Amino acid sequence: MLPEVSSTGEIFLKNSTRIFTILASAAFAVSAYAGSHNLVTADVNDPVSLRINLMQNAGAATGLASGMMKGNIPFDPIAAQAALATINTAALGLPGLFPAGMEENMRSSAGPAIWSDAAGFNSAMAKFISDTGAAKSSAPASVEELQAAFAAVGANCQACHKAYRIKR
Repeated sequence: MLPEVSSTGEIFLKNSTRIFTILASAAFAVSAYAGSHNLVTADVNDPVSLRINLMQNAGAATGLASGMMKGNIPFDPIAAQAALATINTAALGLPGLFPAGMEENMRSSAGPAIWSDAAGFNSAMAKFISDTGAAKSSAPASVEELQAAFAAVGANCQACHKAYRIKR
């Protein structure tokens, strides 16, 4: 049973507090992730800087989702949905950011297999887009639902990083 609310101002305050808590948790997760990585200024004329930023955003969203799944961050369905949407947005933007001639770019961890196995990479990107789209559409309402939605996404990330990423 819900407690009786005396005014709409009290409802607004409770919702504002909840939203602030979610944003603070997300900001903490993003800054914890970003603090351990080189931040690159995005340049619309530079596909490398754009993909680095997309991957950093996806990594921060993954950190938020992972924190909720591990119980380190309180589960919130809105934050979970935002994390999945962020990862899906990255998936949608990544495929066009690996143009020919960028194989030897030392600023990113994109491996040469991206270009030498373009068909395999494109297939992995299509699967990533599909898996993240399905996860985003699932709208998880519990940690268990987030774990189920994230399972394919996490496996996809791991497989692609193993095949197409190099450690710097």
